[in-house]
Amino acid sequence: MARTQDVFAERLARLDQTHSQRAQTQTATAQAQRGNRPDWVSNLGYPASIIGACLLGLLTVVMSRYVMFPLNGAPDPNADADMTMLIDGGLALAIAFVLRSAFHLTTKEHLAAKTVGIWIALTCMHNLVHAYPTVWSNAFSPEWVTRTTDMTEPRSFFFRGMSFKINGGTTEAADGASPAKPEIKINRY
Repeated sequence: MARTQDVFAERLARLDQTHSQRAQTQTATAQAQRGNRPDWVSNLGYPASIIGACLLGLLTVVMSRYVMFPLNGAPDPNADADMTMLIDGGLALAIAFVLRSAFHLTTKEHLAAKTVGIWIALTCMHNLVHAYPTVWSNAFSPEWVTRTTDMTEPRSFFFRGMSFKINGGTTEAADGASPAKPEIKINRY
């Protein structure tokens, strides 16, 4: 019986020696991959990925509108604004879903950041069209830029077909009405 215990103890010692050699090899490999970077540089990766996810959300709206431009042409001022925003947002979410694996942005925080980026682009992208019309006319068309600038106000927030001008921290309706809250219409059957 003592012999079997000695054999077992010898086997455990060999396994422990093999394990410690593998652990040392893995530690050396990890340190070589990390290089001489300080820890604070390595720690910047996660916040930068959150910002990158937000920018990716912004980019997906531009991509969705670029994809929809040959199909729909210039924006229609008489189109249902809610449906247009829903289609733009849905297509942008689909593009973001496809790109999430490519950029390894799969956590809940990254999804939230992409959604925020999509929302910002859906409601504020027209400000870039007002600021840089020649760039956008090269990417889309001069007619697209003209219709977009006619439908919206510069330095504003565009939601549900209405532009809300942003002036020094206050928001007022784009049609020059009082700076009071916009009228809320509720559909009741």
